[in-house]
Amino acid sequence: MTLLSTLGYAPKKKSPIPVKEFINANEISIVIPVKNNQFGISRFLHIFEEITPKEFYPLEIIIIDNNSGLPIEISRNYPVKLRLSKCKPVGPASARNKGVEISKGQWILFTDSDCIPTESSISGYCRTDNKVIAYAGGIEIVSNDILSKYYRTQETLIPPEAKYAETVRPDYLVTANCLIQKSAIDFVGGFDSNFKQAGGEDIDIAFRLLEIGELDYQFNSVTRHEFDDGVAGFVKRFKRYGRGNKQLAIKYNLDLLPTFFFPKKISFFNVLLAVIQFLAMRYGYAKGGIK
Repeated sequence: MTLLSTLGYAPKKKSPIPVKEFINANEISIVIPVKNNQFGISRFLHIFEEITPKEFYPLEIIIIDNNSGLPIEISRNYPVKLRLSKCKPVGPASARNKGVEISKGQWILFTDSDCIPTESSISGYCRTDNKVIAYAGGIEIVSNDILSKYYRTQETLIPPEAKYAETVRPDYLVTANCLIQKSAIDFVGGFDSNFKQAGGEDIDIAFRLLEIGELDYQFNSVTRHEFDDGVAGFVKRFKRYGRGNKQLAIKYNLDLLPTFFFPKKISFFNVLLAVIQFLAMRYGYAKGGIK
């Protein structure tokens, strides 16, 4: 059998761990790492309360403050159980590990403080015929400016397909919206805290999860993502991705050197952004690696 993976990683399969057949909302813990984004957390909780039917409330929402300049606060009571904790080790990988450590759910739904829940964020994962240990959920881009259109047409937040025999799975996971069985996270030792930046740590844990089970898409669950940090944020983001790719390349002995590409939708601005993305990732890759 042949494996075609965008990143070129073929997992070395070990004995699979038991898979929970049922996924119920009241068995899900949501974990959100955050640094200096009080607005994003307040918005997430407000919208979650407004649009989520009570039958799809999770067991808990866990917010991990990762060294915010002004500590994150929960200013009022919400109908869903909330837990706010702090994590001093730098990086979303460490913050997510803290969230998993204190969680009570059998499934962990990861999202970010710049994400916005929808009515299907949790309900889309609920099923009685589950066969995998983790899902890559759907992620929609909120805004409609030039940068957001580029992210959308490039499907930046949707993991590409990897084909194994006649099956298709996500090549990796994106933590803006992914659901992972907690026992699987514990089995592989959580996120690698050597990834200090937001970029690469979600791919890494997906690679390790693939050794003990299977991944699948679940586009019935949708989370919305807002990119409001402009061109400077665009460059910074892809520098981070480049650094993360370098760490993955070293850890898994892969060639992940960024190469130039043409955007999926050709236009002057899209080609320009593709060039900027390529240069930012090459720069990050050159500066990457474990420090």
